[in-house]
Amino acid sequence: MKILFVRSDVQQCPYMVFALDRMGHNVACYRKPIEEVKKDEGVQKALEEYLKKHRPDFVLSNIFGAPIAKITNRLGMKYAVWCMDSPAFSTWTPETALDNCYLFYFDYQEYELKKQSGQRNVYHLPLATDIVWSGELKITDEEVRKYSCDMSFIGSLYTKNLYDEALKQFPPDMQETFTELIENSAFVWDGQDRLHMPPELVQTVRKQCPDMFDEPYMPDEYFLRKFFVGRKLSHVERTLLIELLSERYDIHLYTRDTEQVPEGVRRFPEIDASNGALKVFRSSKINLNITLRSIAGGVPLRVFDVMGMGGFMLSNWQAEIPELFVEDKEIVTYKTPEELIEKADYYLRHDEERVRIAANGYQKVKEQHTYEHRLDKIISIIQRKVQL
Repeated sequence: MKILFVRSDVQQCPYMVFALDRMGHNVACYRKPIEEVKKDEGVQKALEEYLKKHRPDFVLSNIFGAPIAKITNRLGMKYAVWCMDSPAFSTWTPETALDNCYLFYFDYQEYELKKQSGQRNVYHLPLATDIVWSGELKITDEEVRKYSCDMSFIGSLYTKNLYDEALKQFPPDMQETFTELIENSAFVWDGQDRLHMPPELVQTVRKQCPDMFDEPYMPDEYFLRKFFVGRKLSHVERTLLIELLSERYDIHLYTRDTEQVPEGVRRFPEIDASNGALKVFRSSKINLNITLRSIAGGVPLRVFDVMGMGGFMLSNWQAEIPELFVEDKEIVTYKTPEELIEKADYYLRHDEERVRIAANGYQKVKEQHTYEHRLDKIISIIQRKVQL
């Protein structure tokens, strides 16, 4: 098939282009990122002319672009979006209802929410990894020594978050309500929803901070749950868990220099996802995953990339993990901080078991969870719809 991929500078994913090329498709990457397409009318006109001239079978991106949806709709073309982030803020716009748009969500709860809202052409599609890219990556002995550690975590601590900025604007009783909400939700990963916010609380927040709600089509409760409270909850969990673990293990934290890191934590500069991070995954004895709370049930990209590098994955439990992997055979999970420490202690002492689980995890993603597997599903769905 002839496919045009519109990349994102914010959420880069070149692996989709690599995989499509390996699959034998005629794939081109548009010269402008989706961020420019969304805000520049001149770029939108240029894209429309490009599509008229080259006539791809469909357009693909990993962030939804309303202008792309409208342009492809006018030209009678299909537009597929594999939403690789959660929450998928970009899909809260009327253009997603256009008949030519196909939306694929990796978080099943996000998919269910869209499906229940009446969204057409919406599908669940887990994330993936690029086995070919990881297999060709060369790691020197010096790099192994550099990145080797008991445990590593790559990601943001969300030190700067909207919650901390806005909370002081709330009266004391509301501050207490949100504090209790976070305390009751933190450090338990068992699939239970503890972030329910009553309508009266949501309405009060909107009255108190109307400027905070700048997406007209996004439900207020969704925004507060996913971004406002979710980011703060992730900050609390990641910061305190990293601090706790650093007291027991040689843990390496790779994060932005703007993040405030607890004293005593071994902090390293932010590392690029397509090269350095993969070397960390392969060299660390244990790779830690602490999923963003905005990802309700899905499995984040970090898990697939670690396992695609043959790394050992110790992740908080997510509802979709048992559907994708065999726990304690291909991946190890925890539901509480106590269980996290217990399993970290065990697998740091039992090298053979740790290495065997990592090898099993690699084999599973190789056989079932590559970009080729996912893109083949996207293409088959689009082709089936075209025939109908």
